[in-house]
Amino acid sequence: MIKTVLVAEDERAARISLTALLEAAGLRVVPAEDGRTALSLLLQEEPDAALLDIRMPGIDGLEVLRKAREGGSDTAVIIMTAHGDSTAAIDAMKLGAFDYVAKPIDFETLLPQLRRAIEHRKLARSAAGEGRDSNRSTAVPQSAMIGHSLVMQDVYKRIGQVSGSDATVLVRGESGTGKELVVNAVHHNSARARGPLIKVNCASIPETLLESELFGHEKGAFTNAMYRRVGRFEEAHQGTLFLDEIGELAPALQAKLLRAVQERTIERLGSNVPIRVDLRLVTATARNLEEAVSEGRFREDLYYRLNVVTITLPPLRERRQDIPSLVDFFLYRSGRPVSMTPAALQKLCAHNWPGNVRELENTVERARVLAPAGVIDAAEIQLAQRVDSIPVHWAHAVPIEAGWKKCVAILERSMVERAMTLAGGNKSKAAEILGIHRRLLYEKLREFGMMAEGERGE
Repeated sequence: MIKTVLVAEDERAARISLTALLEAAGLRVVPAEDGRTALSLLLQEEPDAALLDIRMPGIDGLEVLRKAREGGSDTAVIIMTAHGDSTAAIDAMKLGAFDYVAKPIDFETLLPQLRRAIEHRKLARSAAGEGRDSNRSTAVPQSAMIGHSLVMQDVYKRIGQVSGSDATVLVRGESGTGKELVVNAVHHNSARARGPLIKVNCASIPETLLESELFGHEKGAFTNAMYRRVGRFEEAHQGTLFLDEIGELAPALQAKLLRAVQERTIERLGSNVPIRVDLRLVTATARNLEEAVSEGRFREDLYYRLNVVTITLPPLRERRQDIPSLVDFFLYRSGRPVSMTPAALQKLCAHNWPGNVRELENTVERARVLAPAGVIDAAEIQLAQRVDSIPVHWAHAVPIEAGWKKCVAILERSMVERAMTLAGGNKSKAAEILGIHRRLLYEKLREFGMMAEGERGE
C-alpha cells in the first residue's frame, strides 16, 4: 500500500523539490503552502507522515502539531526549520514530533528518517496505544541554551523526549559545557515544572556533611545536631533533585544513594522511620564513570540505576559554528552596546577552548571590559595557552555507542588542532608536523569547521 506524506512548506521551490523527491521514492505526497491548510489536511487525510515547516503563514508548524494532536491525529511528524534553537526543538519533541531536522535538509538522510517515522506509527497502532499523553500545555521559561549545530540539535531533541517522563537522567560532558542548563531545561519542560528544582554539588560539600545534606537528620543524631533538619531529597518532593559531580560521591554514600534511588525512600540520620519521596533524579558528571566502575571507585549497580537516559553535551571545539551565536548572546546580555571585529571573531573561532563555553564567556567578558570605544578587536582577545584538550583516556570520552567513526574523528581533530597550534597557524608547517599532504590538511580543516569563512585550500 502506498504511504502518504504531507509536505507543509511555504516556500514554493522547496515544496516542489521535496514533493519530487518523495514521489520518486514511491510515496504519495499531499502538499500544503500554509499552516491552516496543513492542519486541515492532517485531520482529513490522516497521512502516514508529515513534514512541517516551523515557520509558515497563518499558524506555525508547532501550532499545527499541537492542534493536530488535540484533534486526535497520530501522524508521525517531522518538524523542519532553518532557525534551529533549543526552545523549538524541545517543544517539538514535547508535542510528540517523531523528529526534528534543520535546513538545508539532507535528502539522503530524510528518506530513511521518513520510513522510520512511518514504521513507528505502524508499530504504535499495532500495539494498541491509546495515544500520547499531552496533558501539559503550560510553557515554563527556561535558561538560555545557545547553538544551532547538529550536535546541539540532538541535545535539544533528547531533552524534549525525556521531559515527558520521570526517567532518571545522567548528563555528561566536560567541565564548562553547560550541563546545568540541560538540567534546568529538563525540569522546566517536565510535568514537575511547578515543583522545586533542588541542586547539590557533591564535590563542594565535605563527605562528613554530605549525608546530612542529602537525607537530613534528627535532633541529637550527632554532636551539634541541635535541631531536626530536612534533607535535599525531602525538599525535592514532587520536583527534581539534581546531584552534580556524582562521580565524586564517596563509596559509603553511594550505597545509601542506591537504596534511595531504588526504593524512593530515605531515612534521616538518627531515625529508622522511612520517608517516601516523589521526585525525578538528575545527575551530572565530567568524569568517566565506566572507568571508575572498572577500577572499583564507583558502584556498578548504582551506575546502571543512574544511567537510564544519558544526555551528552559536546565540547565547544566540536561545535565551533555555534561560537558566533554564543558571542552575540554574551555581548547582548551585557546590556552595553559592544561590537566585535571579524578578526576578533576569527581568533575566537580558531581557539581550542579547553574550558568550553565557560571559558568563552569569561574571555568575551574580559574583552568587553578592555575594549576601547565599545569595539572588540583581536588585540582584546586574551586566550589561555594550552595545547592538549583531549583527555588522556580519549576513547572513553565518547560513549561506545558512538562507534568507530566518532572516536577516530575526535582523535583526528585533536591532532589537527595541536599541529596548528604548534605551527602558529601555518598550514604548510602543520601538514609537515602531521606528515600529511597540505590538501588533506585543508580537507580536515574544512570538515572540522576550522577554515576561516571565505578561505580556500589548495
